[in-house]
Amino acid sequence: MITVLEAVPPELHQGEDAVDAVIRKVERVHAAQPLDAVNIPEIHEEPARSSKGERRRPFAPRMAPRDLARRIHDRLGIECMINHVVVHEPAPQLLDWCRETWEDYGIRRFVLVGGGRSGVDWPGPSVPEANRLVRDHVSIPGLRIGNICIPSRAGEAARMASKVAAGADFFTTQILYEPDSFTGLLDGLAAEERAPAEVLLAFCPVRTPRNLRFLLWLGVSIPDALEAWLTCDEDGVATRSLEQIRRTWAGVIDHQRTHARQTPRLGVNLAPIGAIAPQTTVNLSRDLAAMHAQSLGEV
Repeated sequence: MITVLEAVPPELHQGEDAVDAVIRKVERVHAAQPLDAVNIPEIHEEPARSSKGERRRPFAPRMAPRDLARRIHDRLGIECMINHVVVHEPAPQLLDWCRETWEDYGIRRFVLVGGGRSGVDWPGPSVPEANRLVRDHVSIPGLRIGNICIPSRAGEAARMASKVAAGADFFTTQILYEPDSFTGLLDGLAAEERAPAEVLLAFCPVRTPRNLRFLLWLGVSIPDALEAWLTCDEDGVATRSLEQIRRTWAGVIDHQRTHARQTPRLGVNLAPIGAIAPQTTVNLSRDLAAMHAQSLGEV
């Protein structure tokens, strides 16, 4: 099972200490539970995607993902995959960026991302167009192209199938807190008969109701009843979030086992938010891997 840890680039004004703090967290998790890769998002200023959440801190420019990736690889030897929003630049600049990212940074895994708002006349290509452009015009040994999927979005299976046809190898999901939207997506992919090779499910342990409200601001889908349960006891938010993540993963892998599906391969993208101790991430990673191995043993 593939296990990836998400590392958010620090804000530029925080300086070198913040960069070192991010790398130390990755190092502590990797030393205790080896990672297959580090996933680095590209953060842009965006409007709220839900009226339910809130973002208390204003946006601030952050370190470029590929700069952080190079620091992590140089210090820890871990391969990184970086997210890149493709709609902000015309196709020639996108292709130049991909070539430069491989030649100067040694990065060969890209998660190509669309715009945060629909109905905007973006200067760059759509995600399927970007997949095809990079696949056809960039020569990188071992190139892997990923996209992001939103399991709760209507028509997502067909949308993913079109991205696979355009060259996507794998997907990372929006943060998940319940299994039903994703198991429904798996059924839809089976009907499309064009499932991606791999999907990494994003799980985000949280410590406080404020953390959860920020996820809602980002557009993470959390049913009202589940939100109420997660936050009914402020001191128990962390424990409940971990319990729900394990329950969600169990529901997904049991669904795959019941239907005897080998594709897509399922992995996890751990994306802790707030002051989550590295050991908590390690323990969660071990638990999810053990659950997956047990499920495979029961096939």
